[in-house]
Amino acid sequence: MKNIKLIIFYMMLLTNLLFAQELIWNSTGGPMGGIIGGLDINSNGDIYAGAYPFFQNYNGIFKSTDKGNSWAKIETQFEDFQVFSIFITKGNDIWVGTEGQGVLYLSTDNGQTWENKATGYGSFECWAIGESKDGILFAGDADAGKLYRSTNNGNNWEYLGNIAPLSFVVDTNNTVYTGTFNGLFSSTDNGITWIQYNFFNNVPIASVIIDAHNNIYCGTGYYDSGDGVFFSTDGGQNWRSLGLTGKEVLSLAFDSKGTLYAGTQFDGLFKTSDMGQTWTQHQNGIYKKEIFRLKIDNDDNIFIGSEGGGSGFLSYGGGGVFKSTNRGDSFEQVGIPISSVRNIVFSGDSLIFTSTPSGVQKYNRITNKWKNIGLHEVEAIAITNGNLLYVATHYDGLYKSTDLGENWLLTNLTADTLMPVYNVLAINDDTVFVSTSYNLRLTIDGGENWSVRSIITGDSKGLFFKNNSLLLTALHSGSYALYKTTDFGESFELLYSGINTWNFNNPVYATENGYVFLVSRGTNLDGIVRSTDDGLNWEQVLFNDKLAATVFANEDGLVITGSIVFTNSDTNKVLLSTDFGNSWTSFVQPTDVNNSIRDIKQDPMKNLFFGTSSEGLFQVDIITDVDEKTNKKFNYFLSQNFPNPFNPATKIKFTLPNVGRRVSSPYKTVLKVYDVLGNEVATLVNEEKPAGNYEVEFNGEGLSSGIYFYRLYVGSFIETKKMVLLR
Repeated sequence: MKNIKLIIFYMMLLTNLLFAQELIWNSTGGPMGGIIGGLDINSNGDIYAGAYPFFQNYNGIFKSTDKGNSWAKIETQFEDFQVFSIFITKGNDIWVGTEGQGVLYLSTDNGQTWENKATGYGSFECWAIGESKDGILFAGDADAGKLYRSTNNGNNWEYLGNIAPLSFVVDTNNTVYTGTFNGLFSSTDNGITWIQYNFFNNVPIASVIIDAHNNIYCGTGYYDSGDGVFFSTDGGQNWRSLGLTGKEVLSLAFDSKGTLYAGTQFDGLFKTSDMGQTWTQHQNGIYKKEIFRLKIDNDDNIFIGSEGGGSGFLSYGGGGVFKSTNRGDSFEQVGIPISSVRNIVFSGDSLIFTSTPSGVQKYNRITNKWKNIGLHEVEAIAITNGNLLYVATHYDGLYKSTDLGENWLLTNLTADTLMPVYNVLAINDDTVFVSTSYNLRLTIDGGENWSVRSIITGDSKGLFFKNNSLLLTALHSGSYALYKTTDFGESFELLYSGINTWNFNNPVYATENGYVFLVSRGTNLDGIVRSTDDGLNWEQVLFNDKLAATVFANEDGLVITGSIVFTNSDTNKVLLSTDFGNSWTSFVQPTDVNNSIRDIKQDPMKNLFFGTSSEGLFQVDIITDVDEKTNKKFNYFLSQNFPNPFNPATKIKFTLPNVGRRVSSPYKTVLKVYDVLGNEVATLVNEEKPAGNYEVEFNGEGLSSGIYFYRLYVGSFIETKKMVLLR
């Protein structure tokens, strides 16, 4: 009997330990981004978009069956495709060209299963894929300058010659055209022989399309040497310019009305309905977005796949998929759900703002929808108690919004001289610090006037304000150091030197009770150092095998960071302490091996959010015992309101469980109503309640007809439902 009790004791102890070390990751489905290498639409209207990595692990292929409103990642038996091209045949076979890996893949069942189809394809990359009218396939590597064809649906490929294809198209006579780095080529015998058009000798042809009359349209340039759009009515014997002179035209497409669209590298999307006599430029919603892939569906919805935009290597990753339903007048970013989140800020309990390479992206927690609200290459966001947004961008300066991103104003900091702005910290509506590529700057009048502080921040990004002290990382003796100022930058105190923050936004965190945590990678320190006396004395609490990028802490002793790995043989980990860093527990991340944590924030309801380097934003719950996990998943209940639709009143029921709790142990319970924009309409419950069943009434008197949302918060449990007010 004694042994049985001992066994039961150890089983209970083991169970509690297992659940005490569980993190539940919940993806928010965004923000959106990715370097889009391929984009195509099948005959059913399903959209396939593929990304490839550049410094970050933005790769994989995604599918949307609802015109880009939602996306699902396609899982294969292979590693995630690094997509350089996607081509869908008339029979809806999906071909994917990759960088390295298996180079060529085929799915004949809408992406459910895949085959590697690269036998005989003797090149490392596939930049373009096409098909003749009788099913002969063409593929090539523009970088290596190699062209191939297959006469048996990709089972074998044969080398055709030293041609560097960027695009393929076929006319009604089965003449195959390929735009290349060296001009335009065509074949009338399924690729056995090719002719080159001297008119485009050594001019890159990024895109070729054919109209219903077999007229040929060519977009010239490929990141340089562009000179607009050209047109031929006689099979390429003679050509004339259709305009956009001097522009790199990367993509071309027609809509159902015969309007020609041209996507450019730097200047957005153009269209003409009069053969180039006039062009209309569209940039609304695609500011600084390179129009790399351009597709128009049967409903004339325009889809753009962008690698990024702007200039320099940082532009990569600022892309994604964009959609227009009004012939280009405006675009919204609709995919794909992979992006780098550089920092996170909250507005109330319904809105989250994130800084990403493709802009400021806003998440409405009530509707679970993401929206890109503008700008490009956003390094950091700050929000004030008055809901003013300040946004630091890498190429365009420091912006301010007084209406949560509906409109943007360039501040005087960079109105005259643009410089990279790496981080921004708002103390209040008027007092703002920024780290620039040069010195720390300060405004005390909301961005009208700025003072230059003596300390050089360079590309360092650490800014944190607590206990009336500003902590910041800045240059010091060839590396970086942590400084403190208590007089708004009139003087600085050196706290810790010899660190390397590796350009991450959030390397320092301080609590009200005197703890300061600092992360570093390389130089003299790998890991985390801690001070328990506001920076006077320091000790290392996390060591060199746990390289950290960001740190979060609170007054209850919770400290969280994440490791970063550089090889597929290792795994990213979350490192968590509940005693201010004295001891740590390691959790394996359930995300890609190269996806590291870049920001950690806690909202007003004490929910944790992790911003990651390539898979977006996650809400992360810390499960501490069996009862908590059981309660979270199964025992809370929020009913659908009744009646629904309603006018003007309706009732809402909810249940608070008593599993594992004493009935007298109350829950902090909040029930709120929001409109479709995430604005709070009413608070129905905001108090501690014991376990039990409850019913409350919501009266919509004075509100307009429409959709509303009600949301129940009980600890880390959150559930939202929709209701309709119908007058």
